[in-house]
Amino acid sequence: MHRLAKARERLGKENAMMFMSAGDDLRYLLSWSPLADERLTFLGISEDSVTLVVPSVNAQEAREHVAGIVEIFSYTDQEGPEALLQKVFGKTTLQVHTIYVSDDARFDHVEVLKTSLGWKSRLERASALMAPWRMVKDSDEIEKLKASQAINDRAMEVGLAAIRAGMTEVELQDIIHRAFMANGADRDAFIIVAAGSHSALPHHTPDHTVIAEGPVLLDIGCFKDGYASDMTRVAYVGTPGDEFLHVHRIVNQAVEAALVKATALTEAQSIDHAARRVIEDAGYGPYFVHRLGHGIGLSVHELPSIMEGNPARVPVNSTFSIEPGIYLPKRFGVRLEDIVVAKEDESVVLSQVSRDVYQVHR
Repeated sequence: MHRLAKARERLGKENAMMFMSAGDDLRYLLSWSPLADERLTFLGISEDSVTLVVPSVNAQEAREHVAGIVEIFSYTDQEGPEALLQKVFGKTTLQVHTIYVSDDARFDHVEVLKTSLGWKSRLERASALMAPWRMVKDSDEIEKLKASQAINDRAMEVGLAAIRAGMTEVELQDIIHRAFMANGADRDAFIIVAAGSHSALPHHTPDHTVIAEGPVLLDIGCFKDGYASDMTRVAYVGTPGDEFLHVHRIVNQAVEAALVKATALTEAQSIDHAARRVIEDAGYGPYFVHRLGHGIGLSVHELPSIMEGNPARVPVNSTFSIEPGIYLPKRFGVRLEDIVVAKEDESVVLSQVSRDVYQVHR
């Protein structure tokens, strides 16, 4: 478990300790995480120990996954976690200078932890350590991202081919969900189906709107072996008009401009600027209302954030989305999205699905 060893070494140098709640950071360290619910779970990591406190309902599952890697303690619902936290962590937390707490942790759980231990240490967000580590993907992670995206490609193709006038957004959503499962996904991450003017709403929740002549935007993703995928494409029922095709061309040109810049050690903001400049020069700048992209891995959204104002350079083997969009309120929107791996001399696109408009003949 080299990730745990790396964390323990870093914490030892800082005279620090880290508490991870159930979530993707804990999964990154242990390759497993229990279900996150109202019951408190914390993995406590210091230079000298790695200890998991879990509710008894999750204790056997924890033993099956991480026994021999971490020391496991459990508490019952009747007992509550307070006394156990004090017993297991009390002495250690009094001796450290800094305590990092998971960004995934519930506020009430952090309050219980703090009250039980009474620490005087400086409190910091664990993402200060975890986010930079998770940003750089190893070869196994990249292969898992490719596998997840391959399933996503197949589900997107199924979804595009299934579009028919008269069906509803949620009916198409269900078809895509079933395509994910049929092709080996662990679960879907999200399925946005946005028909007609809904395509101008970047995060529209599918409803019972009937698909008719006009655009249909699909933004979908799934999980495979813990790793996420993400992609956006657009279809059109009937014959698309000149303005729609013009906007689609601009957005696609913005993708291409960003892909040229999306190489390792490039400033994140310059990648955003490359795409945004295309849209602004075409006169649609006010209608590109979000950042260009987000990192992806165990979480759908993680670092790096590809946006204006972020001068950080994207690392070699970081993975992130390129997803410019133009949204004309109450009319239509176009977003095109691909996931890329930043290499030293190129950006490698993981999807194999064309960004062309998928035309549906009524």
